[in-house]
Amino acid sequence: MKIVSTEELINHKILPYNLYSEFGEKLFAAGEVLTPGKLLQLRHVGSLYRDEEVQVVEQTETGLASPGVKTVSKAKPDVVIETFDMKQSTILKNKLSVDDIDIIGYRGPVNKKAKIDPQTQLKIKVFYGKILEGIDEKSPLEMLGMFANVRDKIMQDIISESNEVFLSSQLKLLGEYNKCHALNTAILSGAVARKMNLPENIIYDVVLAGLLHDIGKNVLPQELFSKNNLTNQEQKIFQDHTKIGYKMIKVEMELPENIARTALDHHENNDGSGYPNGKSGERINIESQIISVCNYFDNLTSNRTPHKVKNTKEALRVMLGLGTQKFSAEALYTFIHMFSYNDTVNFEEMIL
Repeated sequence: MKIVSTEELINHKILPYNLYSEFGEKLFAAGEVLTPGKLLQLRHVGSLYRDEEVQVVEQTETGLASPGVKTVSKAKPDVVIETFDMKQSTILKNKLSVDDIDIIGYRGPVNKKAKIDPQTQLKIKVFYGKILEGIDEKSPLEMLGMFANVRDKIMQDIISESNEVFLSSQLKLLGEYNKCHALNTAILSGAVARKMNLPENIIYDVVLAGLLHDIGKNVLPQELFSKNNLTNQEQKIFQDHTKIGYKMIKVEMELPENIARTALDHHENNDGSGYPNGKSGERINIESQIISVCNYFDNLTSNRTPHKVKNTKEALRVMLGLGTQKFSAEALYTFIHMFSYNDTVNFEEMIL
């Protein structure tokens, strides 16, 4: 077998060969459509291998692709190996990088108490802001590439160092809520998932799900988010962001169910009093349980709830008061115990 890179794979829409892990496990068979979701899964695999001889993908009379067992030959003009549109694949491979973003002249606030490097704070905020600015024009593939790039930056530069963090305020990004909330939720959720000793691929999924959990809000009337009191009808429209987000992640981005489910379930409560489906307990998947805690914490510390708090200690007291009626016990108490309860730094003192 020959080793193959994800950069090579991204140029194929339909696999021309069988794909194996380093342990010889067949991951995908020749002839399978290589969706963006499958590409994302393969990024978690250490090493990828393909067959020694490339298998062909032939067009059938129905126009659907099916795998063959021959090698590619110039004498077979009817052999077709489809590829992604090169403009899109080039975008995904080469142009969407947090590290390449220009922050010269950017004047957004930095958390001077954070363990996150100030340049990293600025870069991921600016990059995420660019995602939001053009979300209506971007293709699902381009959106997926951008979100995955932010996820990888968070995993490599923040979550890998999270064992050194003792205060939740050390992980908080400061600035406009709409540019920081998903990032904060993703960062905190990844740290909690790591503390719970979940498998690395699940931690990656939790971070990506944290970035995407509120994506459905982007298609709602934006005036809903500037109102203090919503009518019953407006509240119903607002709550639909969970269903809209689920559909966008599952159908448009073609991502796995566990990631899409977090968008649907992150407002479900442990006692069944949440929305949209009134789920409770173990019916709420672990990713959603984690994101529910971290989503609420960031809303709380951003003064987006009825409870006004000045520091993390006050926020944790509120969350303990809500307890296991609202949150999964494991996710809540992992969150509480991984940080110092005496984190009394006022949020205003964190701003540089």
